[in-house]
Amino acid sequence: MHIPFERDGDLMDIGSYPHWLQDVVGTVRAARDRVRFHEVFSLMRDSRLAPRQLAAFFVNGWPVVEQFPKYMSMNLLKANGTNSSGEEKARRYLIRNIRVELNHVEHWVNWAEASGVPRRQLTDGDSPPAALALSHWCWKSSSADTLAASIAATNYAIEGVTGEWSADLCRSDVYEMGFPEAVRGRAMRWLRLHSSYDDKHPWEALDIVATILGQSPSTEQVRDVAAGIERSFRYFEMSLSCCLDA
Repeated sequence: MHIPFERDGDLMDIGSYPHWLQDVVGTVRAARDRVRFHEVFSLMRDSRLAPRQLAAFFVNGWPVVEQFPKYMSMNLLKANGTNSSGEEKARRYLIRNIRVELNHVEHWVNWAEASGVPRRQLTDGDSPPAALALSHWCWKSSSADTLAASIAATNYAIEGVTGEWSADLCRSDVYEMGFPEAVRGRAMRWLRLHSSYDDKHPWEALDIVATILGQSPSTEQVRDVAAGIERSFRYFEMSLSCCLDA
């Protein structure tokens, strides 16, 4: 039986969510941390990535960045807003944020170009299959999985951990000062937007998942959400590791 969930605590407090979802978040913490604290980010901060490794970071990440608005558009097709309050919440969230993600695509290009990686290299670059697993997975999830599972795998997992590693890079000015002053603002725009501590997008996604599935989802529904998040983190880690092997 579906038991509705309506959050009455702070959006960005995990204690405000159903126990089953708190358990899921705890279960995937180790996988999330392997992405957040991946060696590639400390090497990037300290300007110790070789040029080919830095280029691989931008080229390997490009498919997910470029396709992210499309993932959201596919999920929007699942949310007609008439079946549940969770679907209506998802519909409003997705409509509001698709344009935001479209802008982020251009900010990624600016960051790459300021780092010596031209737009043509992003679009024509050759990535190893392991580096493309994340974009393939996100496309599959967005096109075929349930709305709750897919939003968990993309807007919660990918956006959430990206906000964390971006914040880590922006915590000091070491990385920022490595760019010439003339391009510094443009180069840091993508990171600044994702590192904002008041970025509520991933938490709003978690709230949508909780609202759609309620207080007592089936074992299968919980498994699908947890497995999707875990897979996103695992493939993200693989993509980052490919940068170091470039």
